[in-house]
Amino acid sequence: MIEVKNVFLDYVKEYHTLNDISLSVADGETVILLGEKDSGKSSLIRVVAGIEQANKGEVYVKGININKLNYKTDISIGYISSKGNFFDNKTVKYNLEYVLKIRKQMKEKIDSAVNAALLKYDLKHLQDTKVKLLNKFDKIKIAIARLSLRKLELVFVDDIFDDFSVSEAKKLVERLKDLIEINSCTAVIATSKEGLLKVLNGRVLKLKYGSLES
Repeated sequence: MIEVKNVFLDYVKEYHTLNDISLSVADGETVILLGEKDSGKSSLIRVVAGIEQANKGEVYVKGININKLNYKTDISIGYISSKGNFFDNKTVKYNLEYVLKIRKQMKEKIDSAVNAALLKYDLKHLQDTKVKLLNKFDKIKIAIARLSLRKLELVFVDDIFDDFSVSEAKKLVERLKDLIEINSCTAVIATSKEGLLKVLNGRVLKLKYGSLES
């Protein structure tokens, strides 16, 4: 599914944010990138997801160079960051409906799917609340709920657990695992919380100072 070959990423000349990274992620595999702040884990996810451009090296997804990947036709990717990406002045329900409206789904299907997601992710009581008024935990639940509304092949999760208690983080992990299992998709998850490794249940790659630890 993913091949990363000798990737370097520099923001300044004196420091490699990513230093000669090479790795493979198999189709259907879950990989956890474990590292502290400034370890390079988030930068690596952003490069593999096509959000950042590496200074050197190559990234392939489904055998296609990331620079030539068509995100509309070649693959269905989901991405969740710690900050999220919402219509902050719109309601929770609007944010979920939008995912299906831009895919030109019928109103009956939209209503049914959104209502099911609101119930499943315990968001029904917040459906008419503007996203900007919600706490971070609920915002992350919305982000996962939105992904649940479409078929996914690859999911990137970028450091969403850091601001939560262990119990809250585990609840989010269970939501993510359910999403991954339903789609039988590949997942790359970045975290600094070593205590979540057992519940995440994936292959762990440790990063430090922009390099993979052996």
